[in-house]
Order: sequence, then structure tokens, then C-alpha cells
Amino acid sequence: MKPAKSDTPRAKPVGRPRRYAMFEEFEAGLPKKTGKRPTYCDGIGIYRGSRDETVWVKIHMPRGGTYRGRSIPSGGSIEHKLGRRASWHWEGLVRERDRLQGLADRGESLEPDEVPTFAQYAQQWLDRKEPSLRSFGVTQGNVKSALNPTFGKRAINAITTTHVNNWIAQQLKELKPSSVQRQLNTFKAILNDAIRNGLIDRNPADNADKIKGIEARGRFVTVDEWKVILETAKAIEAKQEEQKESRPHQIRGWLKLFVKWAYESGMRRAEILDLRWHNVRRGEKQTLVEVINTKTDKPRFVTCTPEMVSILSQLERLERAEGDERLFPVSMTTLKRSLARLWKATGLKDVRLHDLRRTHATALMELGIDPRTVAGRLGHSDLTMLARHYAVYRGDAEAAKAFGVSSENKS
Repeated sequence: MKPAKSDTPRAKPVGRPRRYAMFEEFEAGLPKKTGKRPTYCDGIGIYRGSRDETVWVKIHMPRGGTYRGRSIPSGGSIEHKLGRRASWHWEGLVRERDRLQGLADRGESLEPDEVPTFAQYAQQWLDRKEPSLRSFGVTQGNVKSALNPTFGKRAINAITTTHVNNWIAQQLKELKPSSVQRQLNTFKAILNDAIRNGLIDRNPADNADKIKGIEARGRFVTVDEWKVILETAKAIEAKQEEQKESRPHQIRGWLKLFVKWAYESGMRRAEILDLRWHNVRRGEKQTLVEVINTKTDKPRFVTCTPEMVSILSQLERLERAEGDERLFPVSMTTLKRSLARLWKATGLKDVRLHDLRRTHATALMELGIDPRTVAGRLGHSDLTMLARHYAVYRGDAEAAKAFGVSSENKS
């Protein structure tokens, strides 16, 4: 006979608690921002900033020692950054904390015996960035000719702000401030990468002296100047056509089309050069080009103007090597040389290709096109760059007009 069932509910069996539940609950309870320092749980810390989240360990130094060039007294402690939170799981964090604490307990160094030099780390950075870095050749040149001669042999954690300031002062003796700033930007990018990988705590260039004398460029092309540019490009191509028998391998007929495309589209130089025919989307009502190689790494579509549609038809008839799918079948080097000759031949003062992009944006603003639409066509993620560099004078013109009306009413 079976025993009668009890009305009392049976207690649920108590399962084994998750191994890292303490850390998971600790992390879940953290605020969106943790202040200026990491927050710790059992020696493992998390720092949440506005842009990134990093993990740290706090190590007690019972025998003292040195860390990052500082002397640590017996019984003291240090905070050691491991890197981005996304790169670590709890098991690995606990293992690394215990490994470092074991070294400290035995009085051994917490830092690796060999810290890479700037030249070594910069080369690793270049190798990783080559597939995605815009203007890779320029950046590589900055590293080898401008940065390595001064910082190359120094350990990456031994570079100080004083070193950076001395380098800036030396570079400014021979180069324009804007050139030095571009070199400094490369330097900052490399060291910021070292921070993300836990090799250094801070970037010594962040507190470096500000480079003065860099003027924001606001060059626009007037209607008359644009006519001069087109006529000059036409003359250059006519001369190339005359020389085609003596220079049979020279690609001809693209220069005028290129500057017109830049003027009509507002696209960047590298974006235009990277266009392929499969990026062209022809429809019944409009033609689009898909821009892949963008500065923000976010592809976008640019609607073709009637003139751009005409340019596409002319490019299809252009002589090119078999299998070349580029809209403009020229290299960056050829483009730079050709444009340099063009600007010189125009006789115009201080003009360059990017001015056509700026002029395109400003013309759209003058036509009353919504600023966000203009920013989207140019490939800007927000309106900051648009207001600062391209259509900044529009607001000033409206202010002058309003003041003039006010003055007339008062008189």
C-alpha cells in the first residue's frame, strides 16, 4: 500500500552556487560611471568611463618593491591595469590576480622583464592597422622619419611628457605647426593603443604643450575660380592628347572628370579613388554610388547629380587596362602629381582638392538644404565638422544681414 501524499510542499534542492556569482553581482551593481578610480571586489576592479570599461587588480606588496618606476614600501599596494573588460572573463581575471599576488608575495617583479621599445610597438601597431588605416603610407612615414629617431629606442613606458615637449619644440624649428600636429596625432594613436593593451597607464602626449599657430582653413572656390580650374584641366588634357604617340601608356581624359566629380559629390579624395563600378547603383529615377572607404568606417550612399551621371557615361568610354574596375583608373601618386600640376597651372593662390568638398557643402547650405542632410551626404556623423569647417560663414552672413536691416530701421 502506497503512503499517503503529504500536503506540505517539498523544499527545492539547493544547487551549487555559481563559481563567480560574487563577481557577477558586483559588476551588475556598478553605476554607469565609477568615478575617477576603479571599484574593487576581492582584489579585482572595474573602471567605467564615458567611452570604455577596463579591468584592474589590486596587489598587496608585503615585501615592497618597485612598480612603473615607483618605489613601493613594505605592506603597500599597487593597482595594475589589465586592459579592456571585453577581453577578460572572470576565470582569467582570478587566475591573473593570483599569479601577480604570488609574485608580490615572493618579492618578485610584477612587470615583464622586457618592455617593448616605441619602435617595436609602433611597428606592431602599423602591421595591425595596415588593412584599415587611411593614408597608411603617410602614417608609416610619420613613424619612421619623425617619431622613431627620437622615441624609437625608448621603452614605451619610459616616455615622459618632457620628452614629448622637447620633441615638439625641435620639430617646430623645421616644420609647420600643422605638420607637427599630424605627427603628434600618430604618436598619440600608438600610445593610446598601448594603454588599451595595458602596457602603460597614461599617454604622456595628453599633457604636452599645445602646438600654436595652426589656423583652421576656410578656403572656398568662387564661380570664377571654378571656371579657371575647368579650363586649365581641359588645356592639360588637350596637351596630353597631342603627346599620346610619344607617351602611349599615359592614362588620359580623367583629370577634368575627377575634379568635376569632387565638386559635384562633395566626396573625399580617397573615397573617389576607391569607387568601383559595382558601387554604382542605377535606378529608373536616380543613380546612387555606394561609398565604402569612408573616414568614419560607415558606408553611405551618395545620390548622383545629373552632371555625375554624365561623368559616369564618359568614364565608361575611358581607355583602361583590362579588368580595371575602378571608376578613375589612377593611383594616389598619379593623382597627387596631376593635381599639383593643375593647381600650379591655374595660378590660383592656395587651392587644393578638399576646397571643392568645402565649396560643395557651402553651396548646399546656401540653397537651404537641411544641415543634417548635408552632413549625411558628406559622411559626417554629426554637425560639428560641418559648422566648424564648411558652412560656418553662412550664420555670419545672416547675422550681418539682420544687423543691416536693424540699422536701416534706426536711421
